[in-house]
Amino acid sequence: MSPTPEWPVAFFDDDYLRIYRPQFLPERTDAETRFIAASLRVPAGGEVLDLACGVGRHAIGMARLGYRVTGVDFNPRYLELAAADAEAAGVSLTWRAGDMRALEFERAFDGAYSYFTSFGYFDDDENEQVLAGIAKALRPGGSVLLEMANRDRLLTHPQERTWSQREDGALLMEEITLEWVSSRVVSRQHLIDPLGGSQVTKEFSLRTYTCAELSALLRRQGLHVRAVFGGAEGQPYVPDSRRLVIVAERAR
Repeated sequence: MSPTPEWPVAFFDDDYLRIYRPQFLPERTDAETRFIAASLRVPAGGEVLDLACGVGRHAIGMARLGYRVTGVDFNPRYLELAAADAEAAGVSLTWRAGDMRALEFERAFDGAYSYFTSFGYFDDDENEQVLAGIAKALRPGGSVLLEMANRDRLLTHPQERTWSQREDGALLMEEITLEWVSSRVVSRQHLIDPLGGSQVTKEFSLRTYTCAELSALLRRQGLHVRAVFGGAEGQPYVPDSRRLVIVAERAR
């Protein structure tokens, strides 16, 4: 019997795109991309790594701003979609299929980012491996931005269920549970078609970190925190912020 694939392999498929792509409105992506660029402070025309780039919405936006962008994702199907969108947008990027735990770059980038909770997929040792690969991939003085769910808020909202109706009429229900001992958040999403079409159910398990924990992990890799935000508007980080954004710089 073949081994069960790791959860990201099963989670990030076409059904994931059915759930999430309608949320990624162009104005949202544009605002997030400008925030990434301003936070990283990469020189004009600099080289940038988009780690877990998915279908490339931020990578393409960064290329439009004049950066030389490499997008890495484990899913070749997503990279095909990203390449098609980049061609339609008239920008050129480099796309690489690969595992974020085994990055092969060395001093290749002026900046890197991992956006929309794409850090924390694995166990603690493997997550630190990801950070080590990012640190190695950055040039001295280069910066990395990590954006994810805020664990401190999850402590006060350990179990949540939300319902939202999308423009296409579908209902999306999400149940979030925080596992106290492991500090992993489990999210179950159910997409219900009001016309009786197929129902999509997805689940992920993600290691969440406090701001202090993540800052310590970054320092251990020679990455020193320069800024912390509570979201893409650049607002101050507070315990009740829904998002945690950390920007760290590799020592020169």
